[in-house]
Amino acid sequence: MNADTGSRAAVLDRETPPVPDRTPGEARAPRGSRAGTWVLALAAYLVAQGLQLLLVRHWAPRFFWFDDSQAQFGPMTWWLGQNLEGGRPPLMDPDLGMGGNVVADMQYGALDPLHWLVQAVVGRSGDFLAISWAYGAGMILVLGAGAVVVLLQYGVRPALAVAGAVGIGSSGFLVWYGSSWWPLLWATACLPWLWAGLRSRSAVGVLGTGLATWALLTSGNPYAFPFAGLVIVGQLVEYRREYGSWKAALVNARALSRVAAAVGGLVVALPTFVSTLQLSEVMGRQGADPLIGNAGFGVPNLADVLLGGTTLLGQTNAWTGTIGLVPAMATMLVALPAAALVDWRAAWHRPGVLTAGLVWAAAVVATQLPTTVSVFRYPVRYLVYVEVFLPLLVLIALAAAPVLTRRRIALAGGIAAAQAALAFSRAPVLVKWHALAFVVALVALAALVVVLRGSTATTSAATAGRSAEGRAGARPAVPALAGVVLVLAVAAGFPLGEQMMVTVQERDDVIKGNPDSNGAPLRALDPGRDVGTTVADFRAASVAPDEQLTVVTWRFDGDRGWSDGVVNGSGNVIAGLRPGYASLAVWQAALNDHWCRSVWGATCSEPAELLAPAGDTGLTWLDLMSSDVVLLSAEAPQEVVDHFAQGGWRQVAANETWLRYQRADGLPGRVTAVTGDVAVSEEGWTSTLARVDAPMDTYVVSTGDAGGTLATRIPYYPGMTATLDGEELPVTTVEGAALAVDLPAGIDGGRLELAYAPAGAGAVVPAALAGSALIVLAAAGAVVAGRRGARR
Repeated sequence: MNADTGSRAAVLDRETPPVPDRTPGEARAPRGSRAGTWVLALAAYLVAQGLQLLLVRHWAPRFFWFDDSQAQFGPMTWWLGQNLEGGRPPLMDPDLGMGGNVVADMQYGALDPLHWLVQAVVGRSGDFLAISWAYGAGMILVLGAGAVVVLLQYGVRPALAVAGAVGIGSSGFLVWYGSSWWPLLWATACLPWLWAGLRSRSAVGVLGTGLATWALLTSGNPYAFPFAGLVIVGQLVEYRREYGSWKAALVNARALSRVAAAVGGLVVALPTFVSTLQLSEVMGRQGADPLIGNAGFGVPNLADVLLGGTTLLGQTNAWTGTIGLVPAMATMLVALPAAALVDWRAAWHRPGVLTAGLVWAAAVVATQLPTTVSVFRYPVRYLVYVEVFLPLLVLIALAAAPVLTRRRIALAGGIAAAQAALAFSRAPVLVKWHALAFVVALVALAALVVVLRGSTATTSAATAGRSAEGRAGARPAVPALAGVVLVLAVAAGFPLGEQMMVTVQERDDVIKGNPDSNGAPLRALDPGRDVGTTVADFRAASVAPDEQLTVVTWRFDGDRGWSDGVVNGSGNVIAGLRPGYASLAVWQAALNDHWCRSVWGATCSEPAELLAPAGDTGLTWLDLMSSDVVLLSAEAPQEVVDHFAQGGWRQVAANETWLRYQRADGLPGRVTAVTGDVAVSEEGWTSTLARVDAPMDTYVVSTGDAGGTLATRIPYYPGMTATLDGEELPVTTVEGAALAVDLPAGIDGGRLELAYAPAGAGAVVPAALAGSALIVLAAAGAVVAGRRGARR
């Protein structure tokens, strides 16, 4: 590697004269030397975090295969990859009910080419342990690598940058909750890269800004958007400090190129946002508590947020909610104690501190918001931003203004002790784990002090013109060894917490008389340990592989329905079973009023609601929205069982778990009702997935002199269209819940096509090309401006 090309990391931090921006006394290394240091730091980080993750994988193979990853994101990402056509996924599968509209839930990235690439890769594998670990560990490594780059940009010593990144990558909420919520991992990984791009003065930094903006906006995690905005605000203020005025800060090639790149990322994301906005008029989501507005659930204790440590089992409302029994408060082991070693009055004026401090403070405040604010819920989610930006804040401040007095070091040790004391108060029975974590934290703190003393002495010697070996001491290897100890101690935090939760699970098994969990850690969310890990497992366990039918059940067993052959959430798609439901984050509000489905797919409506008339169709809602085959739970309410026995259905099979019924109306495909003088042929029809520029349903229809209405079991969404022999017909609905079409009189064997075309779906490729071009042009403009500046 030569000085002209350098590494990507080195290019990100290339400075363009004449603007100075460095800590006083800091000697700038030659570009080639700096590039080599950055490459070594990134390599060291990847090795350290990689080994840590491999150790946890050895102890807990299912760590990333549980809860939402198991019931939602893993299966649906795989299914979307399996059903790619022309490189892009379908828009909807009506046979998955409300959960089948993947455009309505932006978490799936149905309109994002970056997600299409991930879906294509995931769809090629049949091993969900490998899929979940590749995704989870991959996103953690991307996050940590970005953190290394940001820290090195601000002059943080490589050993501290690596330790900070390892701590950030294994922070508590990220690994214990985010490991299940794939969009959180994706969005969080984008934040440091966005910051690095804004901080940089190079063309590669412009590309980084554009790509990070693109990936963040299409991540499906809007919880990250406000904090990305605060990163941008912080950087704008720092631009103002560097350039001396707002005009100079904003009207220059550096700022304008990044604005253009960010706009390019926004252009790529526009189809996702436009379709989400269009669909929002019919979508529903959990609202605020009707009694007092705030149920208090998912709001973490403020002391836990501010003082949380490696073994703290953070409390989230013990009165009416639950206590999250996982160490979700952990971040870099010594991040909080190290805050005592900073001269904050001096550090506040140094680059980077404002940005990190602004995001961290806002995240702390956000954790104390009500349970539901608009479409946002469970403020415990904001912990991830607290835990990511606290180490960035403290390490950048340490690089700018360290204070290594005995009093400050003692104060740092006292903070570590306070963390251990709070953890002990939450779970006294785990005292040995709290004590072990405290010892490891003290070791890490001691190593940090040695590294800081060594680097401070070296910098002072270099500033004074003396050799590092002479003034800084005769043992330059000691700070290096301390850096290794620091990284190892920080890396131990995640495995330590994992093994602690194994102990908790073993204790829980003994108390409840459960079978041995075989070394698995206790999880606050559903561990799903009974569910299989391969496509073959799901197909072998499924009661109806490769079938389309409607499953009606009011609950799932503790094994997520695995032993019953129909699992909850979206897992059934792995076996090819399309049961009329899938995992829900948002729902079609009108339909949910008549046939409520839980987030996992269980029916939550009363029998009277299901058996109420569905508009003017002459059917009940249960009949209208069911497919031609129904699998009814044998434990269903008697009113529902009696309904199926009264007429319109015939029982074709039964066992102690399921009753199987066949519809007897003779209507084809997804048509479930006709009114007026309408006939639908049993031949010539097709029902398939909804795709861009293609019908999802085709029928041959005829009408008499009066015409009539054709109603389907397809949930209605804006963007649905109907054509008769190529001529557009207006679509209607059954009480806003199901798609229907009014047919005119005098049709003789007409071809009726039903399609789904949400706003923006047809513009994905043009938007991606236009946005990418804008990002590239912004980078090219930065190169040209840099060359002109160098000539001047």
